[in-house]
Amino acid sequence: MIGSDGRLLKKYLNFVKLEKRLALNSVEAYERDLTDFLNYLEERKTSLTTADPVNISEYVIHLSKDKNFSDKSLARSISSMRGFFKFLVEDDFVSPELFEILEPVKMKKSLPMFLTLDEVDLLFSVIDTSTPSGFRDRTILEMFYSSGLRVSELTELKLGSIFRKDQVILVFGKGSKERVVPYSDNAAEYLHHYLDRLRHSLIKPGDFSDFVFINNRGKKLTRQGVWKKLKEFAYMAGITKEISPHKLRHTFATHLLEGGADLRSVQMLLGHASINTTEIYTHVEQQAIKREFEQKHPRENMDKEE
Repeated sequence: MIGSDGRLLKKYLNFVKLEKRLALNSVEAYERDLTDFLNYLEERKTSLTTADPVNISEYVIHLSKDKNFSDKSLARSISSMRGFFKFLVEDDFVSPELFEILEPVKMKKSLPMFLTLDEVDLLFSVIDTSTPSGFRDRTILEMFYSSGLRVSELTELKLGSIFRKDQVILVFGKGSKERVVPYSDNAAEYLHHYLDRLRHSLIKPGDFSDFVFINNRGKKLTRQGVWKKLKEFAYMAGITKEISPHKLRHTFATHLLEGGADLRSVQMLLGHASINTTEIYTHVEQQAIKREFEQKHPRENMDKEE
């Protein structure tokens, strides 16, 4: 991909990175999706300025049929294209028809997989906390479950973002948006002990790192490293569910709602920009209401006694 299309893509990526302040992971995903689209146009000897709605429709069919994209992957790719075209239309680079032809894919919302409380306890129990790195790993899981952090938020967490007296952390989420998140007494025990007694042993003499969670070489833990460790612990615990740091985030949200938290509070703790994102968990609330009804309504209890 060369020429004007490549320059327009670069201009758009700079826009979403600098002006919309999207996270690097999101920018990279946009770049992959849009590069694939522009390469498709180039192979058919057309470009953004000469493409028509038929080309766009054919590309969507190509993703669905030839590349066998799932609904989720297709929705992401179309979302990337819609954002790109909206940007180009506003600057009069392409016809509005190209934006209008792309209808957002409506995804069926379903409750994400989460761990039961017993599974959480089992996952924690298999970690050997007798070593500094093992204690660090247990602390990481405690923080995931206690605060509902994204994996990138946890790996980017710095020493200056921990406020022990108030037992909260300052988190920089998507789009560099700040939020203050509390952590539990149990997580505090692990976190403070790790910071005071063990973390220094992971750093070579003379080196320094202001990241909270570091590897055995004193460097910042990577998202991939955290993911790999979590998979290992799940295997050791005999948990067959597909597990990831994001699943622990879902577990945090689900258990909060089951315990009586309201949706708005969970939205703020998770750092969701819109309540619509958090509404994926509403049926947890509905189930709790149903249980409350069954336990408290006199006719329900009467029927059971009979």
